[in-house]
Amino acid sequence: MPTAASDLGLTLTTAVRPPVEDPTLGVDVPPRPPRPRTHRFAAVGDSLTQGFKHYAVHDHALSWPALLADLLGVPFARPQDGGPGGYPLNLEFLARRALARPLVPAVVGGLAYALEVQRAYERPPGPRGGPRYEDLAVWGWDLRDHLARTADTERARLRSGWLTRWNPLVQAPKARAAVEVLDGSRTATGEALTSLRALRDLDGGVETLCVWLGSNNALPSVVQLRVVASGPGFRELHAKDAYTVWTVPDFTAELAEVARAVAAVDTDRVLWGTVPHVTIPPIVHGLGGPLPECGRYFRWYGRPWVREETFDPDRDRHLTGFDAWAVDQAIDGYNGALLDVVSAAREQGRDWRVVDVGAMLDRLAVRRNDELGARPPEFAPYPLPDALRGLDTRFPATDDAGRLLAGGLIGLDGLHPTTCGYGLVAQEFAAVLAGAGVEFARGDRIDFEELRRRDTFVSDPPAGVAGALRTIDRLDRWTRVLR
Repeated sequence: MPTAASDLGLTLTTAVRPPVEDPTLGVDVPPRPPRPRTHRFAAVGDSLTQGFKHYAVHDHALSWPALLADLLGVPFARPQDGGPGGYPLNLEFLARRALARPLVPAVVGGLAYALEVQRAYERPPGPRGGPRYEDLAVWGWDLRDHLARTADTERARLRSGWLTRWNPLVQAPKARAAVEVLDGSRTATGEALTSLRALRDLDGGVETLCVWLGSNNALPSVVQLRVVASGPGFRELHAKDAYTVWTVPDFTAELAEVARAVAAVDTDRVLWGTVPHVTIPPIVHGLGGPLPECGRYFRWYGRPWVREETFDPDRDRHLTGFDAWAVDQAIDGYNGALLDVVSAAREQGRDWRVVDVGAMLDRLAVRRNDELGARPPEFAPYPLPDALRGLDTRFPATDDAGRLLAGGLIGLDGLHPTTCGYGLVAQEFAAVLAGAGVEFARGDRIDFEELRRRDTFVSDPPAGVAGALRTIDRLDRWTRVLR
């Protein structure tokens, strides 16, 4: 058995997790009489729920929960960003400043933008307190973070607001984001609350709560290109940073704690998003053709700029196809645990439902399904709206004239959806809400033509991304000897 699977306690199998066709999992829940709620809509999650794209959170109105709240016609209290593109660093804004230009102006323009972002965002936090938000998503957080971290734990991780002298990027960006989101979530005596406890403290209850968590319990594996299974310290905030993938039993134990916290929230219904396979977004690039033992995976997975003809598995950092297979199978276990949690809650009379966002991404995986020719029969091609025809999940590339050559559904960080991609997520949640009998003030369909116009990366792509990837590949090869 390959090492990654052994470390994760898995026996690899070619079986796939079938999509969830029935959000209720076949368990009926008696309808309850409607109750007036102070908070019509709330969401908790990680970067995917916060609207992170191109390595920054910028326009919160274009996150999928904000798009969904707009369809519902309900208020949705969330942070606002008035800075130059969000932080840590908006790669779309950086591309417009630096790419398709001569080398010296490109370097100067890129560095000037990074420093502009740093000056705008790296400042001392203000006094404790502030508005209380219904959007409780914090990028980079896994299950334990939502159970244990507060605005005060994250304030302690921030140094004073002076600019970091030798690093042009924003210092401690995750902690800053957490303080911004959670600083107003406090008790009457000023005690800082976790995001899940903050949901319980929303006066008057919540009509619809959306929960989409778990990606960051496996995401470090593709960011760091290494598989380190969780161990005894998975519940400890500092010790868990050593792990890149949680074992299924460890994830299940964490999820049970999250489910108990969600069950304590006074809410009419809860929608739970499934965990996407982290090997599908183009942060990792499949190489070497299909893995003989399982044709859904490439033999190797390297950085997104690495080309087939330049990749050297003996010298370049990568995951093997067996690693990717094991990580995906662990995520299938996460989702199995999630379905068990939702089914048990429904048996107890709670209106909890599943939104199978993970299956949507599986259906959209163009390289796995089409290039390898290994689309499982359970995953029919996803019917993109007419306005999004031609967009796909490959790493985005543009030529020097600004024409989009590939991608468009995943942003320049290779991990997070573009605005158009978030529209697809919002549509999945809207479909489940419509099936629950929820009324929509503006109809239950996203206006994808309008959304595409608002997606500046797709409607007006920055030039030169493909050329920049080739340059990064050359630099990567030149520095191999130093590594």
